[in-house]
Amino acid sequence: MCSKECENSGNSDIISLRELSKMKKHLFGYPITNIAIKIGNRDIELKIVDDPDRFLDKLCREDGEGRLYLPYWAYLWESAIGLARHVSGLGDSLLGKHILEIGCGFGLVGIVACQAGGKVVFTDFEHDALLFAKHNAQHNNADTAAFIQMDWNRSCFQSKFDFILASDVIYEAQNWQPIIDLLKEHLTHDGIALLSEPNRKNTGKFFKELRLSGFTFEKSTCSISLDNRKSKINLYTIKRAT
Repeated sequence: MCSKECENSGNSDIISLRELSKMKKHLFGYPITNIAIKIGNRDIELKIVDDPDRFLDKLCREDGEGRLYLPYWAYLWESAIGLARHVSGLGDSLLGKHILEIGCGFGLVGIVACQAGGKVVFTDFEHDALLFAKHNAQHNNADTAAFIQMDWNRSCFQSKFDFILASDVIYEAQNWQPIIDLLKEHLTHDGIALLSEPNRKNTGKFFKELRLSGFTFEKSTCSISLDNRKSKINLYTIKRAT
């Protein structure tokens, strides 16, 4: 939102306060709410879309091939919190590493990786998601990150990454092969992909395909509480098979 210069009038202070109040309630045209996520011994403060359900009709769309795109980025998912906490526990292993996050949403996971010293590239298919991710990253002193709009079906990178991060991206079978191809193309030989998902029933088929594509993985679980509900989150550490 562009700030409006106050006119020289007797109510200029009132105008500036109104503008400030509006900026606190809206960001990039969306009503917002603030949330603090406990990560280790600190809070990550995020601005997120307030009541995103009201935007479903506005933001849903189909591409030329009839594929429906839903605004999943406008929700803060438990899988992102679980992966962010897992990343926080990796200590110095991220220091100086080249890290790619796909489907970054509001940027929580990438912010934690930045704070651990990683060189993070945030990506998302949705431009508005990147606006929020960049705003939240700057607010949490993750100023050196890069933000790139990208469809994981058509990667725009030539480089490889030491870590690839993804939370709740395997919800639809149509995404499985493009994500596996991205890992094959962009993960370094001894790199690690970290993936989280909320214990969906269909994920077993994805990991079967992942194994057949030359990867191994280890699984752990955690419990995340958000909006008065508790969710089981599965965390996967994925490597190339030796």
